[in-house]
Amino acid sequence: MTKTPPLEPHTADSPQPSAAPNHSAKQQSPIQLWYASAAADTPGKIESFCMRWLAQEEHQSAAKFRVASARHQHVIGRGMARFLIADTETPPHQIQFRNLDHGKPIVETPELLRRPFNIAHTKGLVICGLGAEAADEWLGVDIEGLDRKTDPGLAQRYFAPEEIEQLDRVKNGDAKQALFLKIWTLKEAFIKAIGTGLNTPLDQFAFEKAASNSPRLILKDESLAQGRHWQIRNVIPRQGYIAAVALGTKANNVVPKIELFDFRKRMQGS
Repeated sequence: MTKTPPLEPHTADSPQPSAAPNHSAKQQSPIQLWYASAAADTPGKIESFCMRWLAQEEHQSAAKFRVASARHQHVIGRGMARFLIADTETPPHQIQFRNLDHGKPIVETPELLRRPFNIAHTKGLVICGLGAEAADEWLGVDIEGLDRKTDPGLAQRYFAPEEIEQLDRVKNGDAKQALFLKIWTLKEAFIKAIGTGLNTPLDQFAFEKAASNSPRLILKDESLAQGRHWQIRNVIPRQGYIAAVALGTKANNVVPKIELFDFRKRMQGS
């Protein structure tokens, strides 16, 4: 297969570098955030395209989904990741993934294609985050539809007190719903990045200024940092959705530079 560079990115987060180089100057780490629509019922062109690149075990997993929309999201997520990670030497279906203890997939072989990636999906949309090639970084992404119905009691049961306080200060119902989903995606992106998923209690870390473009992560359990420095951002991949990207790096002066890409355009150019 012939790989072509992505076209027409939309920069979601572009910190300005310092004019004078110094040891504390911020370094940008490029993150591509790809998105693709997922059908609710009958599979479309994107599902058919992504199905071509699945490994045999992924075909088997897809067949087990009884709900069509969930099956389509699975197919697009895995197929899109494979297609974007592959190169001219290794077809997408020959990439070997390995799941970590709590299910986070990583590239096992070939070693030359190892790079941070993560997949998330919700009703109607799938995203795939890609870090820099060969980068020793941890990456997690999450996405929710802004029309998702939520139980107000979820925050009281699972969020940290600092986050509950932020929600309590918001009186408008729609604004409170939007802030809840921002916090939820931030939390999900972080626990996906560290590879623990919901095995990590959500009240063991919190986000200050969650409504801002650069929320601040507070760890009540310092071991959750896993020896890395964390930057988490909210992104709007498409109208009606909110996503989050979590980046963990060994250096403390790295910030994410997130660019959005429409997978449908990339698919059409292949």
